[in-house]
Amino acid sequence: MRRCFVLVSLALVSIAGCASFPQRLEHTTVRSSALRDTYAEYAVYVPPDFTQDERLPLVLFLHGGGDGPDCFDRHGVSQRLDRGMRDGSIPRAVIAIPQGDLGFWANWYDGSRSYEDWAIDEVLPRVARRHHTQACPEGCHLMGVSMGAEGAIRIALHRPGAFASVTSISGPSMDTERRIAFTNDRLVSTFVPTLHVFGPPEPRSRVERDDPFVQWRTPDALGRTRLMIAWGESDRDVVRDGGEALRAHLEAHGVPHVAHVFPGEHGWDAWGPVIEEALRVQLGAGQLERAQITPRQ
Repeated sequence: MRRCFVLVSLALVSIAGCASFPQRLEHTTVRSSALRDTYAEYAVYVPPDFTQDERLPLVLFLHGGGDGPDCFDRHGVSQRLDRGMRDGSIPRAVIAIPQGDLGFWANWYDGSRSYEDWAIDEVLPRVARRHHTQACPEGCHLMGVSMGAEGAIRIALHRPGAFASVTSISGPSMDTERRIAFTNDRLVSTFVPTLHVFGPPEPRSRVERDDPFVQWRTPDALGRTRLMIAWGESDRDVVRDGGEALRAHLEAHGVPHVAHVFPGEHGWDAWGPVIEEALRVQLGAGQLERAQITPRQ
């Protein structure tokens, strides 16, 4: 039960302490058919001095629970990216940040919300057309933090080959048993309608479709998609345990990936530099060696 409650807490990343902040992102509100014709918002980060003749990579960024499309501005990431893209230390890219609420970036089992379809089938093409970005899949990248990181892994399982790279930062890597326990936990269900989101735990084969430990078992499981998983040295136990387990699984089955352990805890102070590094690695401007995992004392 405690492990499941911690998973809920991961979906509620605190955003306190930022009453006002510079607004750098471009915001758009549209009616979404994937979200039952309700209005939803997305934000776009466009590099400094962007010109109409540029064709840049497009990064779809999935925020964590408790955050929203303004997360890059709210937590100072936009300013970090401006500095890095101006001095050339970070590759230039257009970054789209859809509204994800506390929806786990899932197409809900009960059909009431389809956050995956909203992000991939509605926001991504809109931003690609508006900013004439590079063609998918070669020019498209998926990245997320916390709840968004877990969502990025699931979307990669559902849509193999749709992205050139997938990056999971501080995401709980859930296998089938952990997802079943999470879905069935009564305490969790007081915060999140888990059965509406993920559905019943039977048949087990349906749950296993969202399990990277089941689906990624051969060296070619990811095709040409580059995978990066990252977690903090002082991250939540459930994140560290899941990251270490997934790294070991991928290594044992010869699945190419980058595993990165970064300094810090589960939050934006630590994630900002990791987002920069992930852009360097995944967009081809840098090379990060697999981090040495230090066994827990």
